[in-house]
Amino acid sequence: MLLRVDVEDRDDHALVALTGEIDAGTAAEVEDAVSGALANRHTKVMLDLAHVTFIDSSGLGVLVSSHRKAESSGARLMVVHPSARTRQLMRLLGLDQLLFLYDSREQALSDPC
Repeated sequence: MLLRVDVEDRDDHALVALTGEIDAGTAAEVEDAVSGALANRHTKVMLDLAHVTFIDSSGLGVLVSSHRKAESSGARLMVVHPSARTRQLMRLLGLDQLLFLYDSREQALSDPC
């Protein structure tokens, strides 16, 4: 298993929990999950990276494209539990200024966005 994607429809958001590696071979699965949540008219899509063990440039790219797709749909993509390494990569690339990053699900849900 390279990547497991679990999607839950919650009352006020969709939760997309990822487990494994996000790379060129699995990035489309992430994009499909986010697109599905947006198609279901969720205005908040929470992407939980707590169990992501690896992310490469393709994975970071799909986070950016998913963020843009959410914004164009009038929704918000919330990235929660990025590892210290992933957060460092995002900071180096300036993605921490673009993406909505949170340390926990609770923190993301309490953001008044």
